Amino acid sequence: MDELYKSIKYIVMDLDDTLLRKDKSISEYTLETLKRVKEKGYKIVFNTSRSMQNSEELFQLVDADYGIYSGGCDIIDKNHKKIYFKAIPGNEIQKIVENLLEFCPKISIQTAEHFYASDKEYKKQNAIYYDFSKGFNIDSLKILAYTMDFERIEKLADDFNLEHQNYLNRGWHRLSVKGATKWSGILKLLEYLGEDTSTIMTFGDDFGDQEMIEKAHIGVAMANSQPVVLEHAKHIALSNNEDGLAHFLEEHLL
Repeated sequence: MDELYKSIKYIVMDLDDTLLRKDKSISEYTLETLKRVKEKGYKIVFNTSRSMQNSEELFQLVDADYGIYSGGCDIIDKNHKKIYFKAIPGNEIQKIVENLLEFCPKISIQTAEHFYASDKEYKKQNAIYYDFSKGFNIDSLKILAYTMDFERIEKLADDFNLEHQNYLNRGWHRLSVKGATKWSGILKLLEYLGEDTSTIMTFGDDFGDQEMIEKAHIGVAMANSQPVVLEHAKHIALSNNEDGLAHFLEEHLL
């Protein structure tokens, strides 16, 4: 094994378009590789913008050890013990939603228990239809809002001191507690574990993964990553549809 990889203990991975293929599946080869990785003592950590509930089936399938969810706002261990949880208070959510309704045709909100969506046709994530014009006052991990008015939503994020992330440079935006990112989630987990950044290897593909790819001891971008992510990555794996994550682990850790 190359000296560079000897300090690695934790394999931190994004899910969509990283661990998962385009059709949201995990190949038998990848599952077998992750099993071998765990047998060698490495710990598997999910780090995703998905909620805990929307990742549970995959968590069990892979036999992951830790989960960082909702972009760093919710962290659990293998037994679902809460390591960290930070939500936007309900009274602030109410005001934010009132503002978003003025220029966002679609809004979704993830609470600790449920995913609410203004789009009646949206069926993923066990979404519950909700008419946000009736008001919404529940502590929430994240708000997803659709708008092409980037300037206005950035101003709203500043006005309410929120973390703002755009998805794929398109119309969907994520708003969460200020400072909550995938990288901050990793740092919270490492603090809990009494470890430092020399022990982590990260895999990702999107804008929200860029920081953890750049700052991890070993940060790996998938070949299908956003161009700016690839531009700043020191390590690049094959694409998600080519089982790039598993091939990289097999080449460098097994």
